[in-house]
Amino acid sequence: MERANLSQGIEFELLGPTSDPWLQRLLFMVFLGMYTITLLGNLIIHYATLSATLYTPVYSLLKSLSFLDFRYSSTVVPQTLVNFLAKRKVIFYPGCMAQMFFYEGFVTSECYLVAAMAYNRYAAICNPLLYSIAMSPEVYASLIVGSYSAEFLSSLIHMSCIFSLKFCGAHVVTHFFCDGPPILSPSRVDTSRCEILLFIFAGFNLLSCTLTILVSYLFILVTILGRNSAQGRFKAFSTCASHFTAVWLFYGTTLFMYLCPGSSHSLTQDHMVVVIYTVVISMLNPLIYSLRNKDVKEALRKVWGRKIME
Repeated sequence: MERANLSQGIEFELLGPTSDPWLQRLLFMVFLGMYTITLLGNLIIHYATLSATLYTPVYSLLKSLSFLDFRYSSTVVPQTLVNFLAKRKVIFYPGCMAQMFFYEGFVTSECYLVAAMAYNRYAAICNPLLYSIAMSPEVYASLIVGSYSAEFLSSLIHMSCIFSLKFCGAHVVTHFFCDGPPILSPSRVDTSRCEILLFIFAGFNLLSCTLTILVSYLFILVTILGRNSAQGRFKAFSTCASHFTAVWLFYGTTLFMYLCPGSSHSLTQDHMVVVIYTVVISMLNPLIYSLRNKDVKEALRKVWGRKIME
């Protein structure tokens, strides 16, 4: 009870990427624009997947990714927008813990979901005749449940570490939202055990998903190069190249942030990297994975046409 009462008075001051008022207003407009595009893009995907013609594993995975991107960006961006305009950029202990719980879970879930989408693309391109077996309803359900299970487990481990630390009073955090590594530094107790545990768990999640994606796209590349049709090779390679770019923007920045020693990069680099995998990727995913897709465009025309007729 004493610990709970003490926690209520704890506040974290989030310094953010800059203290310049003009730059803060500029960043407010930039972040607001990207967040608006993210919401609109994912809303469009949701409407597109209402079409019965898109009720397949690949589009169900896209719908799950769209919903995850919406939650993912909404965990970080609204508080960041408030802080850009606020005089005191603070967040109290309960709000910080809630933000960290959801953020850590969503980023882990996205890692596994993107890996599942790479496996789905491998099954569709490399083994099209066996696709219905490789991506059966049971397999698809297992991939979705697995990503959400990893989300819950990641949040549970992170929060068990954070709750074991002692905080009191106000703390300055060199970040624009509550994340594990920046929050550990203000603690007045030894955090090495927590840091090692978080490093091991984050490393396992990131490296296992990265290996899955690497192997999947390696087989995809070999299959594409073995095709006789130059037009078919170009179309498949163009699609996979855009997907692969989005994947490596997300995984590359996440690996840089969580697995590289903090002393090897500056605070400015940290902020730029975090913006990429928390805001930019969520904005680009709808365009890269869905809005360039002919079937999604056709489904949107059907859905919007049906609503106009109603």
